[in-house]
Amino acid sequence: MSEGSATINMAPSADETVVDVNQRLDDLLLRLMDDLEALKEKRQCLNTLIEKGWFCLSQSRYSMGNKSVSSMQYKPEMTPSVLVQDSTTEDGATTFTVEHVQPEKEEKLPEVENIGAADQVLRHRGHKDTTEAPKSTTIEESEKSKSPSTKDPLRWFGVLVPQSLRQAQSNFRQGILLTAEVASLQSSIEETRRQYRALLVQKKREQVHSG
Repeated sequence: MSEGSATINMAPSADETVVDVNQRLDDLLLRLMDDLEALKEKRQCLNTLIEKGWFCLSQSRYSMGNKSVSSMQYKPEMTPSVLVQDSTTEDGATTFTVEHVQPEKEEKLPEVENIGAADQVLRHRGHKDTTEAPKSTTIEESEKSKSPSTKDPLRWFGVLVPQSLRQAQSNFRQGILLTAEVASLQSSIEETRRQYRALLVQKKREQVHSG
């Protein structure tokens, strides 16, 4: 269900008149239009994230080599970093949520670094004053590494990875969250359509009895 839309009780009632049924039909139709508009926008965002993710991945393969960014780097045993949970709402629709999996204790590995133009310049300089600037960031990174974090799949491809590979990971992660929202909206739309058809049958039955 789209944001801001209220839950509407659409269970048939024996005491309802045709006017009441028409009002409920109007409410369902408005909710359906809102959900369809939201679904269209989220699908467009999802397609954009997937396209950007694959584009960044192709950039990484170009800079690192096709064999350096492929399924050959996958670990023999992989554990999911997220899980998808489903729940049923009061109106009968299914809602999907993405939950992060708590990581198990793992051996300390070197932090994944980005390869950038600034880093390449610092590596070529031999003066001591040029190495003082990145010391603060190194300390910050070491402090962050002390806190528990999920197993980063970027480590499969080495310690030094291009920024495009990290951006591809970010795009696909956002796509996972958005996929759950899209699936929830689709379930809400299907349930709304089911309720709308049931009310149409009820409306015809009320018209026959009143006529």
